[in-house]
Amino acid sequence: MTEKTLYELTPSQEVINLQCKYTLFKRVVNILFSATSEKPLDFAVMEKAYNKVLERNDCLRLRFVKKNKMQMQYFEDYKEYVKVPVLTFSTLAEQEAFIEKQRKRAIKFTKGIVIEPYFINTYEGKQMVFIKVCHLVLDIYGINNIYNDLFAVYESMVNNTELPAPPSSYEEVVKKDLTRKHNEERHKENYEFFHSLLTSNEEPYYTGINGSNEPIYQSQVKKGKRAMKMFFINNDTKGYEHEISKEVMDSAVKLSEQLETSLANILFYACALTATRINGNKPITLPLELCNCRGTALEKNCGGTKVQSIGCLTKFDFEKSFSESMKEFSLYQTKLFRRLGFPDMDFEMMLHKIHPSTLLETYYSTTFSFIPYKKMENIRYDMYSNGKGALPCYIALLYDVVAGNARMCYDVQTKIIFEKDVAAFHNSYVKVLTQLASNADILLKDVEI
Repeated sequence: MTEKTLYELTPSQEVINLQCKYTLFKRVVNILFSATSEKPLDFAVMEKAYNKVLERNDCLRLRFVKKNKMQMQYFEDYKEYVKVPVLTFSTLAEQEAFIEKQRKRAIKFTKGIVIEPYFINTYEGKQMVFIKVCHLVLDIYGINNIYNDLFAVYESMVNNTELPAPPSSYEEVVKKDLTRKHNEERHKENYEFFHSLLTSNEEPYYTGINGSNEPIYQSQVKKGKRAMKMFFINNDTKGYEHEISKEVMDSAVKLSEQLETSLANILFYACALTATRINGNKPITLPLELCNCRGTALEKNCGGTKVQSIGCLTKFDFEKSFSESMKEFSLYQTKLFRRLGFPDMDFEMMLHKIHPSTLLETYYSTTFSFIPYKKMENIRYDMYSNGKGALPCYIALLYDVVAGNARMCYDVQTKIIFEKDVAAFHNSYVKVLTQLASNADILLKDVEI
């Protein structure tokens, strides 16, 4: 191997690496996704397309090594043709058993394995491309880019047409992210911003999607605490999926235009408002927001991991209207987004020091991510829980910008949140979103759940 340039992990990758390093369950690094085609696929051609994608997307050739006890990475050259296993399942039970096995087995990224592809003849007689990939090399937005590239290359091979333009280089994104990471002046400014934010506001309340009567949380309340006890570093989780109709999403889009804010802001705020209303109108909460940090054309057109989380200290004045609250929230979000890149661990340490609590307690009840995507025709995308999660509830809202409808994917800790809780919260969320869209001047206290 020729000498390769070693890079540190980016801020986005560091969070994932910390989760893997400090938990017993290394499968937290797994991301599982599938694309099922309504049209028959030629897996022989798809295998060639997959290998072309390996060549075109440098993030899939990332390799990880330790240097001076520090996790480092480099980009490997495309070397050898990869044979993709083809599996056939005759029943749903067989197919789910396979996915369960993949879910439980951590991907061996330290051994040079960052992606595991499978071609599947499903029990329904359709063809599926199933991928398990290391979160250090792809986030959900990056996965969408990879799948789009894969099917575009496949179609060009089937039709014997020119290949589509290649994706952007993730290596170039890594270089830029590391430059920002080592900007000491920027780090100091961000530190001062968050320190001022936390010291000038009261301690937030935990606001679970299942309400404030959860026994484990009530035991914390009796001790005078507002945070939830994290009884295991990584708890078992289970995934659930619920729909949001095109009509409701269209109304949310119109609302965002009316209030001159982003659709992401509307959907996130509605989620936080629903949670705090369920918990008895807590005036200040700390939902965690997963942000798609792909602002430039270079970043939008590549794979890799760019998503970053940021604690969004959210205050509610229930005597104010939604439109007024949303205006203030949007300005606050703009300030927060300028601070992306501030290390999560630095924020966590600051938070627990200012509001005395341990790192085994969390104020985060929901982690919300808005994922707009443009799926290819006749392709259904599905994401799967890896079965472990550090926080009580992860929510990913997948918005199909072509069809106009959305899916809410919930991944919740099984010890404290149950299927009925998820269904009840989702119904309330849709109800809240519908009310806000029909009357932007409604007072927060009048929003029904």
